[in-house]
Amino acid sequence: MITGGFGRVGRLIRPALLAEHRLRIVDRVAGEVRPGEEAVIADLSRPGVPEQALAGASGVIHLAADPRVAASWEEVYHANVVLTRRVLDAASARGVPRVVLASTVHVMGEYNRPEHRPVDPAWEPRPCCSYGLSKVVVEALGRLHADRTGASVVGLRLGGLGYALDEARYLGMWLSGRDAGALMRAALTAGPGWSVHFGMSANTRRHWDLGSARKLGYAPQDDSEPYAATAGPPATVTCRIFDDRENPPAGTEQPGGFR
Repeated sequence: MITGGFGRVGRLIRPALLAEHRLRIVDRVAGEVRPGEEAVIADLSRPGVPEQALAGASGVIHLAADPRVAASWEEVYHANVVLTRRVLDAASARGVPRVVLASTVHVMGEYNRPEHRPVDPAWEPRPCCSYGLSKVVVEALGRLHADRTGASVVGLRLGGLGYALDEARYLGMWLSGRDAGALMRAALTAGPGWSVHFGMSANTRRHWDLGSARKLGYAPQDDSEPYAATAGPPATVTCRIFDDRENPPAGTEQPGGFR
């Protein structure tokens, strides 16, 4: 089962997953259904819906979230933390043995400075915004779920996925659609227990250590370097994942985010 499977990330990873799995896509809005897929159009925040949607599932990839870096804590708490808890409780009730949680590089955003690179996923989280903080809690819920149930639970701190690579500051955290699909497939093979990994492509300018992800069997193929010649300066101020050296001198806070 893929929550939010008709969204930006879900559309990119589903082709790779279909090579090995039948997919149940659960989303609030309808989308194109491919051979080997079934769709459940439902709101996972409603009582009983997660349990119904997970019936017979061998695993769940939880993508549904509010990824806005400008969102308030109250907004991301309800959209990310509360919803994840409901999905995990349903997975426990259904005995689902494998869970993949989409986290974000924003969990470690305060390390995104030259003096810390490459950032090790084993370091203590240092979120750069409310969105990142909500995913810190999501990761803690995932670890608790693994400890309580013995399930395989993998947190993936995804970089920039599904966005135009038109600013140079994103070159180090880019994740291609092809590599994202390979990463999800690798995560579904992890053994019991909790683990967390960065999810980026094999970028020449990568700032994030992929060593633990490679141990899952992830072998990224793509590199953001071909986009470097056309990637321009920063256009808007985003959250503190970028400092004054990588943000424009003035601007409005970016309404969206990435994961």
